[in-house]
Amino acid sequence: MSDMQSGPLRPVEFAHAAVTAALMSVIAVLSMVVPGAVVFAWAGAVPMGVLAYHHRARVAVATAVACGGIAFLLAGFGGLVSAWTCVYMGVICGQVRRRNRGAGTMLAVAALWGVVVATAVFAFLGVLADLRTIVLGVFAANVHGLGALFESVPFGAGTGAALHRLAEFGLERWPVFVWVSVWLIVVFGCSFAWRILTPVLRRVRASSAAPQDLLPVETGSTAPRPLPLILRDVHYRYPGAERDTVTGVSFTVAPGDHLAVTGANGTGKSTLMRVLAGYTPTSGTVTRPGPVGLGRVGGTAVVLQHADSQVLGIRVSDDVVWGLPPDVEVDVDGLLAEVGLAGMGHRDTSGLSGGEAQRLAVAAALARRPALVVADEVTTMVDRDGRTELLGLLRGLSRDHDLGLVNITHYPEEADGADRTVDLGTAARADRPDPPQRTAARPELGDPVLILDDVHFEYDAGTPWRRPALRGVDLCIRAGEAVLLCGGNGSGKSTLAWVMAGLVEPTSGSCEVDGAPTAARVGAVALALQSARLQLVRGTAGGALAALAGYRPDDGAAVAAALATVGLPAAIGELLVDRLSGGQLRRVALAGLLARDPRVLILDEPLAGLDLPSQRELIELLVAVRDAGQTIVIISHDVDHLDRLCDRTVHLSGGVVDREEVA
Repeated sequence: MSDMQSGPLRPVEFAHAAVTAALMSVIAVLSMVVPGAVVFAWAGAVPMGVLAYHHRARVAVATAVACGGIAFLLAGFGGLVSAWTCVYMGVICGQVRRRNRGAGTMLAVAALWGVVVATAVFAFLGVLADLRTIVLGVFAANVHGLGALFESVPFGAGTGAALHRLAEFGLERWPVFVWVSVWLIVVFGCSFAWRILTPVLRRVRASSAAPQDLLPVETGSTAPRPLPLILRDVHYRYPGAERDTVTGVSFTVAPGDHLAVTGANGTGKSTLMRVLAGYTPTSGTVTRPGPVGLGRVGGTAVVLQHADSQVLGIRVSDDVVWGLPPDVEVDVDGLLAEVGLAGMGHRDTSGLSGGEAQRLAVAAALARRPALVVADEVTTMVDRDGRTELLGLLRGLSRDHDLGLVNITHYPEEADGADRTVDLGTAARADRPDPPQRTAARPELGDPVLILDDVHFEYDAGTPWRRPALRGVDLCIRAGEAVLLCGGNGSGKSTLAWVMAGLVEPTSGSCEVDGAPTAARVGAVALALQSARLQLVRGTAGGALAALAGYRPDDGAAVAAALATVGLPAAIGELLVDRLSGGQLRRVALAGLLARDPRVLILDEPLAGLDLPSQRELIELLVAVRDAGQTIVIISHDVDHLDRLCDRTVHLSGGVVDREEVA
């Protein structure tokens, strides 16, 4: 849970409040427009309960205001009441669970809140007599109608008569009826929410603490002065961790400096990035003459390894100035030209390649005229040519803009152009898994298992904004074969992976696995995404693997066996997903996919973000998987280390197969 009890909402709180408000608004509106779905509205207490469990009360207030406003605009007063009913049920249950209290506390709080709500409704209807007449009239008409329905069926006369008496009582003794019925609805609703929320919150509690901001939040209006920056013996340990992630780091950064930070996966490079961006170290000192100014003009700018997480504008030119104060003048065309995107200001950001998106992120950083730029693994998702160009761009920043540059990378050769290099070293051996056992002999290749015939694919097909991605791909992959599909950024590799996995259907042509369209056999072709973290949707590694494999969450033996197939010990299953190294994340996701025994396994950029030792270990693992008879397709722009794994290399260029090479 968040330990910040005061101050404005943080970005992560804003994000969770916005998503929860949108979801609850949809539920509330559907409950009003879909016949018989009123009780379904109470399901909105689940997302609200999770939000209240994780965050401060003010986050729940912001969510209530947002979802209430949306629901009122879309469905009127009834939608507002439905949304706020979910709010109070979720808040009561979530806050009680947050404080480790039980059902008794929940009932007591619900009873007290019921008194407040019942009294408020009674007073509201007492003052607005015309509205009271309408509300009670609708109630009486519905109950009388239901009573008449019961009277028309055998053995329903008694029930029908009771309903008629209830309707008359509600009209004659409305103060008592309204107060008691509203109080009962509140208590019953909270009890219902408690029952459905208990297993959800139990899983949330077992998985992790409250979501944390990726980067720190800075308050105050003092002008940023991040340089010169001095780190002395800085250590950082995450809450609940058994050891420091960053250990004894010392260096200085002045205007005009270009500093490279290198190290293997697990040595704390990205954590150090957060310290440079403003996180307070566990021990040691970070000295600056003024505020960090993260994202502010004249402050600190961070360029992350996944550029998509930083591209927010619809058009390229919009993204450059996104979030800047209106009085800040920016030469957008000049900045785009400087980063190699000249004339692309009108382009849609969704159509940018990986290298272009990273260049755009650099342009957006420079638009803030930063004193310090921190680049965190920015070449990870870029092809070889784009990597060279991007490195050339970064190396010129400190010279051309009189700013400090810290380039964090696990590629030692990328540090060659820096003024100084800080090496964080190699991760502990305990973080390195043992290689899996090799099979005695690799079986012969079998019959074709995955066949693509003249596959075309267009994004936004049939619209003026259509964008061709694949233009007639022909490919045949045999059982037990390992194929490397390579090409530059924007060549169509990832789109082809989605087509082969059956997640999207070709605009024309066919893609079949074992003679059937892959789109009709989703799961037969397993796809490991570039970011393994996106496929691990539970808090612990074991829980995430079980969800991916289709195991029961408590099937420890099956989870341990799956982990063993990728060379990981059973103890890994108890670790939080967010505490795993990059190599461990990929292995856990791979174990979950292999447990489903797919006909074909596709890995999209499996080496991205891994240091050289981790790359070699993953390749050894995949060789063992291949030798056991698994059909594998590797999609990558990094071909230097995959020759011993893949039988054949297929080069993709401009959405077509350019050439093939047999190993």
